[in-house]
Amino acid sequence: MSGFDADKLNAAFFADGRFKANFLVNLGYGDPAKLFPRNPRLAFDQAGSLV
Repeated sequence: MSGFDADKLNAAFFADGRFKANFLVNLGYGDPAKLFPRNPRLAFDQAGSLV
């Protein structure tokens, strides 16, 4: 996830300075009542091939 405040995250979780945040991952499930339907996906034969 981009657009987060890495300095604040580092201060909260890595105060000793040994590590620094590179990116943020958000895991979980959204509220089905507030989620948009998933867009259509291409079938494998439309988007890929085996060599």
